[in-house]
Amino acid sequence: MNPEMILKLVLLLGVVLLVVAIGIWARLEQPLLLLRRLALALRAMVAMYVALPAFVLVLVWLLPLQAGVGAVLLGFAVSPVLPPWAKKGAAVGGQADYVIGLQVLSSGVALLVVPLMIWIVYRMFGVATALDPLAVELVLLVTVAAPLALGMGLARLRPGAAPGLAALADRVGGVVLLLGAVVLLIVHGREILGVIGQGTLVVTLVVVAFGLLVGHLLGGPDPGNRGALASATVLRHPAIALLLASGAFPEHEATVIGTVLLYLLAALLLAVPYERWRKSVALAHPHATNP
Repeated sequence: MNPEMILKLVLLLGVVLLVVAIGIWARLEQPLLLLRRLALALRAMVAMYVALPAFVLVLVWLLPLQAGVGAVLLGFAVSPVLPPWAKKGAAVGGQADYVIGLQVLSSGVALLVVPLMIWIVYRMFGVATALDPLAVELVLLVTVAAPLALGMGLARLRPGAAPGLAALADRVGGVVLLLGAVVLLIVHGREILGVIGQGTLVVTLVVVAFGLLVGHLLGGPDPGNRGALASATVLRHPAIALLLASGAFPEHEATVIGTVLLYLLAALLLAVPYERWRKSVALAHPHATNP
């Protein structure tokens, strides 16, 4: 097994452990907020799977980007929420059932939106992808659905031990994922530097800023959930974007990997001031709602 494969397995392990912790913390006794308030769910999905993809499509159509960059940005725009995102969603004040609902609902909607985006890109740009649709489902099953179900099952079968298991899974998963991410950045740092020019950095920052804005505007009346949706709109699953872009531009693998990492860095760093602002709002007005 080569070092690259070991690194991918380490990252996968970290993601799976974090999602198991999310599943344990999910309140099984209460229906998910987004299932009880369909209008709120619709607004969230419009932000994530209509507004952001449409905006990115326009940018890719208008701007002369490096080959593979547009495919990565479009891939992120139709990907589900990044699995470890739930802690960020809760940190900005998102209700637990809203955060878990976004995690689950976005994974299901992505299965429908990804094939549609592949078709739209082919019709607009004449770019086809060799991606097997089953590959997307397998990634979502392994990294989201299965560990989430496992965590929920543990919470139901072992309620007494569940809090300790959740804390352990969260702590170990966070450390493993952080170490894996640091190694990944060291190994592929050159690829990131290689894609920064020709407008790639600017357009990536614009996409992230737009995602935060549209998520904030469509997040509903609760300020905590509004902050959670803004964060979820930009922190999307990198594996799906990598699969889509690699399938469309296999000859530009370095550009694809560099753009995926650049987007993740931009999404994480640009979201920091926004999340701090939302946390301060939540602390100052813990029971306030916005129209």
